[in-house]
Amino acid sequence: MSEFKITMARIEAIGRNGKNAQACITFKIDHGSTSFQIPILLSVKEFDDTELVRAARNALYRTFVELAAKSQKWKLTARDLRHLSSISARPKA
Repeated sequence: MSEFKITMARIEAIGRNGKNAQACITFKIDHGSTSFQIPILLSVKEFDDTELVRAARNALYRTFVELAAKSQKWKLTARDLRHLSSISARPKA
């Protein structure tokens, strides 16, 4: 299995300067032929420029931890996968 590559794709200011000003830090995730982006929104009021990237990385980490926890029951063993493959109705090539 190939490794995931996570890069910061861009940083954008969202909204006007003031109470609701936000920064959108977008991460790009590559895994073999699969590629997708995840935007992380942070309040500019809460973090200065030097802290935004670290805070966004932490938010991305927390997102993946929560996703892993919520999808844990979907995990299949190798035996389960073999069983699913053996009952497949698709013609074998």
